[in-house]
Amino acid sequence: MSSGKQVLIFAILLIFAVSLCYGQAGVLLGRRGNLPTWENFLSLDEMTLDININNQFATVRLRQIFANPVGDVTEGRYVFALPASASISEFAVWDGQTRIPGVMLEKRQAQDLYESLRQQAIDPGLAQHETDDTAAAAFTVKVVPIPAYGYKRLEMAYTQTLPVDGLQSRFSFPLRPSEYGRQRARHVRINLTLRSQAPIMEFRQEGTQLALTMERQTANEVVARVEAEEIEFAEDFAFVYSLGVASSQLDVLTHRAPERVRPWEIRDPASAQAEPDGYFQAITTFNQARITAGQPVTPPPRSLVLMLDTSLSMQWEKLERAYEALEYFLQGLTPQDRFNLILFNDDVQRLSDKPLGADAASIERALTMVRQSYLSGGTNLLAALDAAMAAANQFDRRPVSLVMITDGFPTLGTTSARRIVQHVTQKQAGSVRLYIFAIGTDVNAVLLQELARQSRGHYESARPTDDIRFSLRQFWSKVGAEPITDLTLKSSEKDSLHSVYPDINRMAYDQTQFAFIGRYRRPRRNVDLTVEGQHGPGKVKLVRKVDLPEQQTANEHLPRLWARARVDALLREIELEGESAERIEEIIRLSRRFNFVTPYTAFLAAPRALLRPRVIRPGDPVLRVRTDPSIRSVVAVFPFGLVKTLTYLPDEDVWQTRFLAPTTMDDGQYPCRLLLTDAHGRTYEEIKSFIIDSRPPTLRARLSADTARAGDELTVTVDADRDTRRIMVRLYGAQPVPALWDAQAKASIARLRIPSDLPSGNYTMTILAEDFAHNNSSLTLELDIIGGAP
Repeated sequence: MSSGKQVLIFAILLIFAVSLCYGQAGVLLGRRGNLPTWENFLSLDEMTLDININNQFATVRLRQIFANPVGDVTEGRYVFALPASASISEFAVWDGQTRIPGVMLEKRQAQDLYESLRQQAIDPGLAQHETDDTAAAAFTVKVVPIPAYGYKRLEMAYTQTLPVDGLQSRFSFPLRPSEYGRQRARHVRINLTLRSQAPIMEFRQEGTQLALTMERQTANEVVARVEAEEIEFAEDFAFVYSLGVASSQLDVLTHRAPERVRPWEIRDPASAQAEPDGYFQAITTFNQARITAGQPVTPPPRSLVLMLDTSLSMQWEKLERAYEALEYFLQGLTPQDRFNLILFNDDVQRLSDKPLGADAASIERALTMVRQSYLSGGTNLLAALDAAMAAANQFDRRPVSLVMITDGFPTLGTTSARRIVQHVTQKQAGSVRLYIFAIGTDVNAVLLQELARQSRGHYESARPTDDIRFSLRQFWSKVGAEPITDLTLKSSEKDSLHSVYPDINRMAYDQTQFAFIGRYRRPRRNVDLTVEGQHGPGKVKLVRKVDLPEQQTANEHLPRLWARARVDALLREIELEGESAERIEEIIRLSRRFNFVTPYTAFLAAPRALLRPRVIRPGDPVLRVRTDPSIRSVVAVFPFGLVKTLTYLPDEDVWQTRFLAPTTMDDGQYPCRLLLTDAHGRTYEEIKSFIIDSRPPTLRARLSADTARAGDELTVTVDADRDTRRIMVRLYGAQPVPALWDAQAKASIARLRIPSDLPSGNYTMTILAEDFAHNNSSLTLELDIIGGAP
């Protein structure tokens, strides 16, 4: 028996064992002492899940308490596999009765701080992408220490836009066991609120383990609860509902409100600028055929090449889901269809030298080939695609659909995503469309999505633990169907909209939903928004007259949704074109501003005082020394034992080094020994002092008037500590202005012009301050504004 066949048999035998493994709904694994392995001895004591869905935008909040049943202090590794379209928005750990919320930091900085704090037995948590080469939302959180016989409480929230397919939508929260062992909870509570402008039809829960109790159910709202004791998770918490949309329609959501300003943003000129632009989302729900939700659609005759990845990365539950998908596709063929089958790993196997009719004998022949196949080696993805396109050339009926089941990681031959996409795009030249069903929490989504986009096909993904029947049904209905392409959004007000996403892949299918998210510059009334597209030989055109309001706070998720779309576009550019400093900086800035984890950022949860930089020398977290030209090296010896070699900067003619002082040092002035060596090897010693300052500036402020008219100039007087170096005053709609020292007033003064078009209302003015040690503080003042004449 070959080793490859042994792998397959072993995988099949373990499928049932793996199905009993650890749930992915937040698993906290423990590690005793210096042992390298993680164990499942930490038990889930409490779990509360709050699900709020507002017009397909889901906000999910999870609170869990884990118990350590052993007498050893341990480090924890928290694992959570999110849907690919979801992103974490909040994260916090608890230290006893103290909640420590996460702070978004650049990833390397967060990792360095985490390790530093962990060595001091301080209780941090770190949430980050599990890997950098995947767009799947797989996150880990390191938690340390977990006390002996103690508890550890974790909180996290994520957001997700639920797709509409076949005029139906499905929500799933991962509870079904995965790869980490059994997951049992002493007490579980789930709260659900679902709201939709379109009528909610046929709400149906999947599974029976956590059966919902309805508290309120109307045409536009569902409110339900479930509570259970001593439960061992055996299935995901999931439900499906339909939307009552009789024909294609366009809906528009807007948001324009004062934006929160964080203290760190005053050092970032891009973030400190006033952003009066509003946000909008134009949501199109297509029902060109005017079919009732859930009604099956008869596909046209199709030419298909089915492709199954049988590399070793498709082991265990991936393999089970992949076989389930392939069998579903084969059994879904109609007598009018013609097909072929390709299995690929480090080699490529084809079922037939020519296309086969979709009769029972040919389908059974294909299933037999799959049953007798084996997992082997790596993945030569480009060779498999070349073989599939060669098979497609033998079909008389075009276009040909390539239906591929894979996790999308090429390990042999050409592995560059950009080269694979370019090669396939040039070779297929519109003759084939790629429909890709990706399986796994670690799928190469960027590559697979780009392959589907370039060929005007479709991409969909599923976790290995998912019940994929719903996804398979919706995916299969698109194979061979005519898409709605070249979707565009236009406005009757020229240049009123900008930064609109998606900027590529503007394609949808009938009975699905497609949304544009973007910004609008100034308020406008009675604006015509038009969505147009091409559907087969005909055109689609939907028009909606809307107001782009001065103020609208009802849809506060839109800024974050837009930022996520912008970051996704930047990540796609990086994947295909490579990294650049500008792209990375913008990703980090948007990630920090709107609180979501990216491959370049992470949430770090630790006491705030420990995250504030203790810097030497007020005004600069850098030790800088100017010396005689004969000096060739400078070494700094700090009083807490750190020794640092300084680097010479010829453009500035200074030596410098950066570092963080220990958190145990009290505020005050300290000496630093400098060892200088000249060109002849002679050594000199000098003493330089530095100051530790961990206290943020104390602020007091007053306005020249509590009520002002739009267009007036307002004077803001600010009293601050002597070591405050920068003070900024910000009001919604107005350009931020600095508060400058006035010797006569013995205070800092800012003169801020209120925008003449600002409407009447109560506004919050934010005063931000930073001292020489980069400690930040803020203060808010309330101001009543009388709007200008209409």
